[in-house]
Amino acid sequence: MGLFDRDYMRPGYRNEIFSTRPVWVLIFINVIIEIMGAPVNWGLFSIPQYFRPYQLLTAGFVHADFGHIFFNMYGLYLFGSIVARRMPEVRFYLLYFAGVLAGNVLYLAVNFGRMGCLVGASGAVCAMMMAAAMLEPERRFVMIFAPMSPMKMSTLVICYAALEMFLEIFSARGSIAHLAHLGGFLGGYLYLKILFGGALAWDPFRRDPGKTVNFSGFKEPPPPPRGGGNTRVSPAELDALLDKISRDGINSLTPEEYNRLRQAREEMRGEK
Repeated sequence: MGLFDRDYMRPGYRNEIFSTRPVWVLIFINVIIEIMGAPVNWGLFSIPQYFRPYQLLTAGFVHADFGHIFFNMYGLYLFGSIVARRMPEVRFYLLYFAGVLAGNVLYLAVNFGRMGCLVGASGAVCAMMMAAAMLEPERRFVMIFAPMSPMKMSTLVICYAALEMFLEIFSARGSIAHLAHLGGFLGGYLYLKILFGGALAWDPFRRDPGKTVNFSGFKEPPPPPRGGGNTRVSPAELDALLDKISRDGINSLTPEEYNRLRQAREEMRGEK
C-alpha cells in the first residue's frame, strides 16, 4: 500500500471527526446547559435536606462560571479524544458518567452534612485522563512551565493525582473539590478494569505492562519486527508505522519506532 492509497490521504476522509463525535456531543450538552442555565437543584448539595440522589449525575453537567466550563471542556476534548477513537460510543458515555458518579460519591461521603454545593465535570475529565493513560501511557504532552516536559501520559496522571492528594490533605478548604478529582481517577480506573481486566497498556497498580487493546474487544496486532544496526526499513515495517500514526497520532510512536521512521525517511532521500 502506497502513501496516497491510505484512507487519511483521500479527499473527504472524515474518520477522525466521526470517531470523536461523542466528545463533541458531551461538550455541546454542557455548553447548552450553561447557556440556558441549569436549575439550582441540579448541583450536588451535601446538606441532607437539600440532597437528592439524581444530583450525583446532574451536577456533572453544571458549572460555576465561564472559566470553569472552559477548562473542563478543554480537558474533555484533550483526553476524551484519545479514548473516543478506541471505545464504542455507549461505553464512552458510560465512562463519563462513571467519572462523575465516582467523584461525586467520594466527595459526598466525606462532606455529607456540611454546608456545600458541588458542580462541574471535573470528575469525568479525570476519568478520561486515567483512561487515556491506561490506553496510551507513552503518549507525550508538552506541559507549560513543567520541568519534566514533554511528559508521558502515565507520568502526568501519577503527578496530577499526587498533587490532588497533597492539596486535599494540606491545603485550606476552598472552592476546588479535590476529592471529586480523585474520585474521578478511581472511577475511570475501575471502569476500564471491569471492562478489560489485565488487557490494558498500563495499570498504575501493576508492574506488568500488560497487553494493549483497541477497546472494541480485539487485541491489537504485535508491533512490526525491528531490525538492529543498519538493517533497512522494509516496506511492510514502514506501512505498519504509518498505519499507527494514522490511527493513534505520531505521539504514539515509541522512541525506537520514531528512529525507524526517521531512518526510512533518510533511506528514501538517499542519505543512507
